[in-house]
Amino acid sequence: MEYKTFDIFINPYYFRILKPLKNHSTQIYCLIHGWSGNEKSMSIFSSSIVDNSVIIFPRGPLQLGENEYAWVDIRNNAKPMFDDYAKISSGLFNSIQELVQSINLHPTNEKINLIGFSQGAAISAVLSILHPDKFHKVALLSGFLPSNPPTLKPEGLSSNNYYIAHGTRDTLVEFEKAIKLKNYLEEYHATTKFCKEDLGHKIGSTCLKNLKLYFQT
Repeated sequence: MEYKTFDIFINPYYFRILKPLKNHSTQIYCLIHGWSGNEKSMSIFSSSIVDNSVIIFPRGPLQLGENEYAWVDIRNNAKPMFDDYAKISSGLFNSIQELVQSINLHPTNEKINLIGFSQGAAISAVLSILHPDKFHKVALLSGFLPSNPPTLKPEGLSSNNYYIAHGTRDTLVEFEKAIKLKNYLEEYHATTKFCKEDLGHKIGSTCLKNLKLYFQT
């Protein structure tokens, strides 16, 4: 599959876009990097995405160093709350909506798929909780649910579908946080698939293979 690659700025976010050259896009995927990543870091997960899809790579607004970015600053506050992530997520959501309009996308499925890693997974979770009707499938990789999440309606996430992958030896985002995330989503009737591997803060070959199956089926 051949793609046209270009960058675009939708205030206040930079996006890297991969758009199929020949075919109309079938779906939209947004891949959200973690702490110290950038708009190129998530390309490793592109192989899991359905052909003919538009792929959006946003860059976090907080610059940490050269080509290093983040979404929420944890340097002076190690445990930001759900509301802190919600503020950033709301701005990102608006920019994504504007982006989709500006590049004239007309996918067969207008709901967006999300793949987030670490802090990017937290952003993805928050996006899907705040806007459950706007997202199709959501992959949360080595992620967590920020503290003090909202109480939702009893079946508030019943239309949401999640894939959660986590390493049991993760010391940056402890494995127990993945379990808490899963339990919260299922409490509100979300559909979840869970993959664990005997690894640290990364996604191994088994969960990567299952990630591709998740999106392909």
